[in-house]
Amino acid sequence: MMKKAVTNQIEGFQFNKNIYSETGLFIIRNAIPKDEILKLQSIWNVYFCNLNQNDSRNIDLNNPVNFNENLPEGLNNFWKSVSIQSISKDIFGDNVALYNHRIVMKDKKSDQSIFLHQDYPYHIGFHEKCSLFVPLFNCGLENGGMTYYLGSHQYGYLGDAGEIDESKFEQWSKITPDLNAGDIVVMNSLLWHKSGPNFSEKDRVLFDIIIQPSNDPSGIELITGEWKTDFWVDRKRSDFKVDSLFINSRTKKLKILSSNK
Repeated sequence: MMKKAVTNQIEGFQFNKNIYSETGLFIIRNAIPKDEILKLQSIWNVYFCNLNQNDSRNIDLNNPVNFNENLPEGLNNFWKSVSIQSISKDIFGDNVALYNHRIVMKDKKSDQSIFLHQDYPYHIGFHEKCSLFVPLFNCGLENGGMTYYLGSHQYGYLGDAGEIDESKFEQWSKITPDLNAGDIVVMNSLLWHKSGPNFSEKDRVLFDIIIQPSNDPSGIELITGEWKTDFWVDRKRSDFKVDSLFINSRTKKLKILSSNK
């Protein structure tokens, strides 16, 4: 479905907004300086080694690849780095906010496949969002790298959240890129993507930094520029749940049905 000439242009050393608009994806090579990546790797190796030794890691049963631990300083505030600020401005202009930041990983405790989906149905606020996936170590098909359906974001929001039945749609070009530590994948939050299992000995560790224009009231922190809204959805609480915004909703009804089984 996607032109081959376009698929061959989805990576480079500078963000290409035109290609990104058409494909929903762009890979910026060597986006994070080598010394910064080495420092992040060092922090992670010490931190994760201690976590494993203490056997204290909590697995998110609803989403096992979601690294459900408090990150140490240096990893927790990586989204504030000059590199992320610069790339955020290239994508959305001078005024950019953070929607979410986390690590998604596949290791021996969370090595399974993730079904074909788009992220936007799990978000609130405006649709103009994207993920910055930053591999902390090299990753690709063998350790559960993501597969992207180029151009599929052009369908927009499909009306529900869950596994997409690709047989109901046109066939879209797919790519599972090999990424080096310090590359950045810029992915539109409407783009379809999935990932296979990690069948290697190498952990797949990715920063997932979701950014958006600062006029979106679902933002939680300012990355660059200034706020362009003077009201916000209060998402900073650690116990925040989307269904708390509703008196009644699909999610609340599903929870009631599930609890009555």
